[in-house]
Amino acid sequence: CNIFSEVERRFIDGKWFCEDGNGGYFVYEQDEWKQFEGGDMNEKWEKAKPINPNRCVIDGVNEDFLALYHANYGIKYDFGSSEGTSTSDDKPSAKEHEGEKAQGYFAGWINFDESQISSVYVSNLPTDITEEMFVDLMSKCGVIQRDPRTNKLKIKLYKDAEGNLKGDATCCYIKKGSVDLALKILDGWDINGREIHVEKAKYEMKGEFDPSKKRKRLTAAQKKKFLENQQRIFEWKPEKSRNYRPISDCTIIMKNMFTVEEMMKNAALVMDLEEEIRKVCERFGKVKKIRVYDNNPEGVISATFENVEQSDLAVKSLNGRVVDGRCINVALWDGKTKYYIVETEEQKQARLAEWQKHIGEGSED
Repeated sequence: CNIFSEVERRFIDGKWFCEDGNGGYFVYEQDEWKQFEGGDMNEKWEKAKPINPNRCVIDGVNEDFLALYHANYGIKYDFGSSEGTSTSDDKPSAKEHEGEKAQGYFAGWINFDESQISSVYVSNLPTDITEEMFVDLMSKCGVIQRDPRTNKLKIKLYKDAEGNLKGDATCCYIKKGSVDLALKILDGWDINGREIHVEKAKYEMKGEFDPSKKRKRLTAAQKKKFLENQQRIFEWKPEKSRNYRPISDCTIIMKNMFTVEEMMKNAALVMDLEEEIRKVCERFGKVKKIRVYDNNPEGVISATFENVEQSDLAVKSLNGRVVDGRCINVALWDGKTKYYIVETEEQKQARLAEWQKHIGEGSED
């Protein structure tokens, strides 16, 4: 076959093997291919899965054969000597790096740089520990990283086949320095009478590589957003003053201003209330917005001012007043409660019927 065709390789007992064309095998050890002399490999060779389906066997070991492997794996070979040696004086060439990448590509696994790992493995945990308790414990040594896709904290409590906690877990920090801190502080920490053990997480190959389980890479936009969110966590922010008030305090909530029945009988009541409340609130300052929540059974109306001084004055003046025989309740908005209520189909039909009735009465007049 063509000498430049890819030679078939198979991964056996943690090493790469290939046929030498004479019934024997080469093994890849110490950055070079050597003649294998460890016994019969035929049975293991047949059971191993081929990496390259286009099997090609070289008729013999010659300079062309070695040149092919040099091109693929970056091995320097001295043809003047009886054995192939790898020169260590020179810096690794680009071809050598390409060879390492190619080997990793065919193997299917990624080699982790241990210096870049920011995760810890925790063992001997109580079997009744919860995720909240584990997060609270690990947060003592740093900020826990979030998954860029789900935004969930990157922690994992391991369970057995029956779904029961095994007592070990992993935690991924944003900063690698948090790992060293966790090893010093949390290793030996007592939790409910159990002394936990903390160590740097180690990632090892398990089983065969399955490309279908490989997660898709983040897009440029996703990666940018993820990094910006991480950076925002560590940004310096000035402390809020003691007199700081949230912007929600500019809005007041007035309750018991009307009933739903009144709204259904008079479709124009919404506009009348908006106009009336605006006139009342303008006594305390500039009003930016008035909203009537006509479907809310509590009869809610909100008013937003320019600043908290105006809203405070409005609450002080209006709270407890009696309007149309009803005592109204006025307070600052908490910034969370939603007063809008979705109208049901039945309420919608009743409202439309009242509106038609209102229009009919107006035309008769």
